[in-house]
Amino acid sequence: MKHLLILFLALLSSYSPILASELDAYKKPWHILGFFDGENEELEKICEYNINQLEDIDQAYARIVAVFDRTYKKSRDSSVRIYDITQDSNRNQIISNSISIGERDMGLPDVLDEFLSKYLGDRNILIIKAHGYGIVSPPALRIGYNSPQDPLVISQVLRERLSRPLEVMIFDSCNMATIEVAYEFKDQVFVMVASQDLMYYSIDLVEKNAYSSRPGIDYINLVLNLRPRSDPITIGKNVVTGFMDIVSKKDALYNKATISALDLGQLDITVFKSIAEHLLKGLNDPEDRAHYMKALETTLEKASCFKPIGRNSILTHYDIQDFLFILEKNLGFSFDRPPSCVIQSYSNNYVRRSSGLSILFFKDLSGVSSIRKKDLMDKYSRSKFAKDTGWDLLIKRYHELAGTL
Repeated sequence: MKHLLILFLALLSSYSPILASELDAYKKPWHILGFFDGENEELEKICEYNINQLEDIDQAYARIVAVFDRTYKKSRDSSVRIYDITQDSNRNQIISNSISIGERDMGLPDVLDEFLSKYLGDRNILIIKAHGYGIVSPPALRIGYNSPQDPLVISQVLRERLSRPLEVMIFDSCNMATIEVAYEFKDQVFVMVASQDLMYYSIDLVEKNAYSSRPGIDYINLVLNLRPRSDPITIGKNVVTGFMDIVSKKDALYNKATISALDLGQLDITVFKSIAEHLLKGLNDPEDRAHYMKALETTLEKASCFKPIGRNSILTHYDIQDFLFILEKNLGFSFDRPPSCVIQSYSNNYVRRSSGLSILFFKDLSGVSSIRKKDLMDKYSRSKFAKDTGWDLLIKRYHELAGTL
């Protein structure tokens, strides 16, 4: 009887909840790794606010480490610093201990690789906070600025560094919920969270500053909902739900907002190879060419789309479901539909249609220099999605026939 009692107590202890105080005695089960590329003043202030959010809470089940680059100023240390996040109550200043790794270009592979080599844990959430453009990364915004965070560069680093996929990867950036970006990380990440549109930033109605409320994803909610045995699907859902709570605030009612969590294990691009082949065949047939050109032209004009601002607005991304629906209607032909990898998605009333995943199709290249056109096509052709579907050949042929290439 005594032996049975001992066995029962042993089993009971093995299933008891893990207390936060107990975790101090051993390695925390999660590592949250923040890659904060504050390459201009606005983004820098938003990144500072996010890091202060991470300092504001008890990180019971996660070690949080952030690498952060500020804009250059002679009056201060503007080097890239790595912060080992600890809890404090100062929301105006980053208090956590840090080390400098010098003046570095955050967009080059060596910074991310060095960061991951030192701070990867057993289970990981990687957050990329930067300007986002989809799979085609443009040149630096200005001379002296970092190279943009390029999905092709990031995927190369992960491919060479990781021994197993990351549990979750969050792009707290614009225009990254695209099928091209998702496919690039299919074998390196279990769940990806990103926005189809510009990443929403909550505006404080008094101060009118994007960084004075809660910008981007809800970092506090991410950490507070994390448990030792949390699974990637649940974490992805929690990030979407936390974002929805931010957008529902009254100071968020005047901005477009989208976010989606994607199960990359369910991502299948086979259908897009068939669609590209069908459309190319129609464009290359003299008898069908006019019909297919008109169908594509009308689709590009009417389908729900998302794009960066400024000179990079030519990087037009179309909501996949809306794109295919309108294209089929214009062609009078039905395509097989791709299986959904969207775990959960959200868009507010200011977004016409958002189903969680977009695809790139340059809408108008008429005002773009020949050098930049070639650069855009070359970069897109290097993506895994283009190589495996021929979607780049479709875009190129369309613009050749439109006289814009």
